[in-house]
Amino acid sequence: MPAHSPTSPAQWTAYNLPSGRAISAAADEAIKASRAAADRLGRVMVVVTAAAVRDVLTGCDHAAGFDAAHAELAANPDGALRATGRYWTAAGEERTFADAVGAEEAGVGLFDMSEWTAYLDDSTADAWRPLVADLPDRDGRPAYRLDLARAATLPLD
Repeated sequence: MPAHSPTSPAQWTAYNLPSGRAISAAADEAIKASRAAADRLGRVMVVVTAAAVRDVLTGCDHAAGFDAAHAELAANPDGALRATGRYWTAAGEERTFADAVGAEEAGVGLFDMSEWTAYLDDSTADAWRPLVADLPDRDGRPAYRLDLARAATLPLD
């Protein structure tokens, strides 16, 4: 037996733990809190995504009208979603941010959006998945059509 191993029960080191019931309750509480946090994060990031589309198309003029009803999100290699700059009007017409506001503004807008859409991944899918329709893969990765009007109605709390 190695020198550091106690050879008799009297030499064994013990430590105190909370009761099994207390440990189980704490674990359940932590899991519920983690799931609630992921759900809230997903909801908030979907609302932020809808707001970001509006901001790109209006130059951040929140009183201005815009025509986007749906926006395309595609999965990155790590599974997080990103906006592609493709969107659809309420009439179903497909457009791009670049066509609407120019390439430079569209690029800046997509860059800014990526800070938020990166939180839309498998861990937050319960919040965003009901708001999307599957699209054909984009560059071999899943792509989705986000319903912006429904996204905008999600609660922030």
